[in-house]
Amino acid sequence: MKKIVLLNIVLALTLLGNEHTLSFSLKGTFTTSTRFLYNINNPNVYSESRTITSNFGYGADVRWNILWDRFFLGFSTEKISALQTTPVIYPQFDELRVPYKEGFELLAVELSGYFVVPISSEHVKFYLGGGFGTYDGKRSFSVAEVSSETISSKSYIGIHVMTGVDYEIHSRIGLRFEIKFRDPHFDVTSKFDQQSVNYLGYQVQLPSEETVKVNLFGVNYVGGVVIFL
Repeated sequence: MKKIVLLNIVLALTLLGNEHTLSFSLKGTFTTSTRFLYNINNPNVYSESRTITSNFGYGADVRWNILWDRFFLGFSTEKISALQTTPVIYPQFDELRVPYKEGFELLAVELSGYFVVPISSEHVKFYLGGGFGTYDGKRSFSVAEVSSETISSKSYIGIHVMTGVDYEIHSRIGLRFEIKFRDPHFDVTSKFDQQSVNYLGYQVQLPSEETVKVNLFGVNYVGGVVIFL
């Protein structure tokens, strides 16, 4: 018991003796582009693809000052999602326009290291960073309001680099802006539990089972509020 109390005292003194040894932030994110690759076994995989250009997310970030005053170790989580509706024309059904809805949800968990560059001041700190993360996702796909079912999903580990700035507006509160470059992707196999659907009086054939690669290859912009401890 005495050892635990002593440890807590030492930790408290460490925090009091060093400014901003720990920070916590809530953030909103925007990723410029996500690509869906439909025939991933084709050598020219990009021949069948589509892109969603508005991908929004939110998350949280914790960073610790370790080793020396210019280096931080951080852990972050982020959830990103997007959904886009595209009408597909069926010429055989008098130019019938059938709605295809496609999107995704991605959960990113990342471990990063950050270096505060020397040009920083007391209240404005510029930093460079990088690390790796895991990216688990799922695809949402429907035709004429009939949704497909996910059979399997395969995630990958990826790396990232970023640059950003923390602006201290109060001794304990600040703003954070960041640009991150990464290439997370995951594969999803899905199928419909029926072969066709009746849409506006026409029997529309549903797509067969397929495996799609979802690739968030665009730039990731981050903005958030930071609490310094």
